[in-house]
Amino acid sequence: MNVKLMGRVAGMFGLVVLFSAVFNWLFVTGSIAAPAVLIRVALAAAGIGFWLVATRDEKRLGRGAFFGTVSFVSTLVLVAALVAVNYIAVKKPHSWDVTKEKIFTLSDQTVSTLHELKVPVTITAFFGPADAEYNDLVARLDQYKRQTDKLTVEYVDPIKHPQVVQEKNLSQTGPRVFFKSGPKEVRAKDTSEEALTNCIIEATKPATKKVYFSRGHGEASIGDGQERGFKNFADQLKNEGYLVDEILLAEHKTMPDDMLMLVIAGPEANFQPGELKLVNDWVANQTGRLIVMLNPSADGALTPSLESWGIHTAKDIVVDPDSQSPELAIAQQYTGHPITNSNKSVQMAMTVFPLARTMARAVTPPTYWNVTEVARTGRRAWGEMDAESIKTGKVEFDAGTDIAGPVALVTAVTHGDPTLATETRIVAFGNSTFASNSFLNILGNRDLASNTVAWVAKEESRISIRPKQRLSNHLYLTAEQKGRMTLFAFDLLPFGLLFAGLVVWQTRKSR
Repeated sequence: MNVKLMGRVAGMFGLVVLFSAVFNWLFVTGSIAAPAVLIRVALAAAGIGFWLVATRDEKRLGRGAFFGTVSFVSTLVLVAALVAVNYIAVKKPHSWDVTKEKIFTLSDQTVSTLHELKVPVTITAFFGPADAEYNDLVARLDQYKRQTDKLTVEYVDPIKHPQVVQEKNLSQTGPRVFFKSGPKEVRAKDTSEEALTNCIIEATKPATKKVYFSRGHGEASIGDGQERGFKNFADQLKNEGYLVDEILLAEHKTMPDDMLMLVIAGPEANFQPGELKLVNDWVANQTGRLIVMLNPSADGALTPSLESWGIHTAKDIVVDPDSQSPELAIAQQYTGHPITNSNKSVQMAMTVFPLARTMARAVTPPTYWNVTEVARTGRRAWGEMDAESIKTGKVEFDAGTDIAGPVALVTAVTHGDPTLATETRIVAFGNSTFASNSFLNILGNRDLASNTVAWVAKEESRISIRPKQRLSNHLYLTAEQKGRMTLFAFDLLPFGLLFAGLVVWQTRKSR
């Protein structure tokens, strides 16, 4: 390598190091007087100075001068392009969610909720840059703001405003994101999408009527946190803005005025004649909104009522060979009913029904009653009429006796004018355990249960795919480790590759 070629290489080195110095100053150290910046400036000056000395005797339009000028201009243009691209990326950021389950994309429920906001909502987040959740929260709320102009977001750093911590009684582990719409204020229990969206719903859609769960017949209780209980389901409904309570029908002659709907979840004892009359009259008057979940072991004496509404309840146990356990029925087929196929959400995931019975459309439904089988098993499943064979574990399909698949597990009924608030809506499930604490969060069970409540309540806007439970892996770095990674990834590596490429190009051009 002759002196002139060495000079041109040194000049390119100086130019690259000069841009490295500028980058280090702006994005790494933040100070022009930092040693790393000054060392780079000195190296750049030495490289450029050596280039000027080594090529001082080249003619203005000589071959060496020409290639030296081309090298300089090419390097300048390339670096300028890199700076421009980085500037645009900072000023107009854009991201793509390439995860398999799209866990960084807002759920249908969130998007639907934000698009339908009619009133302003002010969000005050008591988080500062020092909080671990701060960056994720800012990114998530920025996504929210891009969906609607009704949100106003304010961040208050608790460290800089200790008086606010005392006034709001904030704690490190307690709620620190506040939602206010009008006089109503709601606090998010955490910074997850589910919690934030539920708070927006609760703040903007105050409930005036209740979802009542019947009790007194061995039904699942909304206060029971054990496996069979319905506490998680009740909490889910509360998070979505519903008021939830229990009712002993035997104590009432008429349904309460504040009843939005009645849920009968797995009764083990029979309803008394007076209770049945109360429910039947409520439905007959086209004011009833009812969800019935019956297990194979008992029907609560509700079978005649269901038959009169167009729902056939068989005394069977669904056997599903497609499931890991034959007694665990899997709903794989869904009709175009709004509960499972709204215009705002994709076809829902499979749902699981442990020990279910057939809940099908009657062969001849009553006049003016619209009956739709919402969810069915696969074709290989069947309704086993011999309960004893289930206990022995030796089951097989008996044509003419058993119910051939696909077997209906969920059936919905409407009666009356759909444009009126008094339209009767009923949904019957062949199992109640699917919505219990132990099964609610499996596959699509939670969406099916919550969407059913929304449809029966005539609040179709709430029917959607809800936010996924997100598990995240964190890499914790010290400030020094973060600085080293930034230096290597954004300074040494790219500028080193740029210099190496220029040297190879210049060497080949000089041959």
